[in-house]
Amino acid sequence: MDPDIDAVSRYKKLAVWRECGFEIAGQAISVRSAVSYVKSSGADLVICFEKPPDIDAVKLTEGLSGVEGTSCIIVSPDSSPERMRTCFLNGAADFIQAPASETMLKECLSRAVTHIKAKGAVTEYRAAADEYFPELRRTVTDGKFLDILAEFISENENNVVSTQSAAEYFGFNKDYFGRLFKAKTGMTFGAFYKRFRMIYAEKLLISGRYKVNEISGMLGFATPDYFTAEFRKYSGRRPLEVKKQK
Repeated sequence: MDPDIDAVSRYKKLAVWRECGFEIAGQAISVRSAVSYVKSSGADLVICFEKPPDIDAVKLTEGLSGVEGTSCIIVSPDSSPERMRTCFLNGAADFIQAPASETMLKECLSRAVTHIKAKGAVTEYRAAADEYFPELRRTVTDGKFLDILAEFISENENNVVSTQSAAEYFGFNKDYFGRLFKAKTGMTFGAFYKRFRMIYAEKLLISGRYKVNEISGMLGFATPDYFTAEFRKYSGRRPLEVKKQK
């Protein structure tokens, strides 16, 4: 891309924004004005077309790190591993090399849609936990263990977790945690988490706000077909059947 051409102006003319359901609400010329605008407008997504020194991706992600509900995609000519790592640690949702093609932007925006919708599904996530944990407490006698497990699930409402991440949260190695979890609950952590995701999926389907492929992505399934197969094993129904009966 010709560096003499205003990249932002060119990007704004692309059809990809509308295709992915986004509307360009504003444009900032400095990190300070960008952070101020996001805080006042409650924007769902910020695209940072990095142009130092006025627009610095690291400083922007630092400024947005405390802003709830806003995702940030970085488009930068500097994609060094350390810089990308810093931006991700500051909360960036995606990072792509400039100049970015329309295809690259569309892929990022599609991932952003899933991420944003996941953040908006707090009610369903908590409803799933409120349904499942009382059920567990009727059979699991170690209340303190369940309290820590509930805290772990609560703190990861926007993440797909694993046995490894759960073990680290409890302060154990993976193998020991796996044995401990089975001894405490009578099931593996994988089985526990799959059932939780199915309850969560059912809440999302009943809400009517999400497509099946969106729910599949939010819950970390590799494909919508795999999600559909697992949901059918759990409920005896296909996801679309639940969605239509809401």
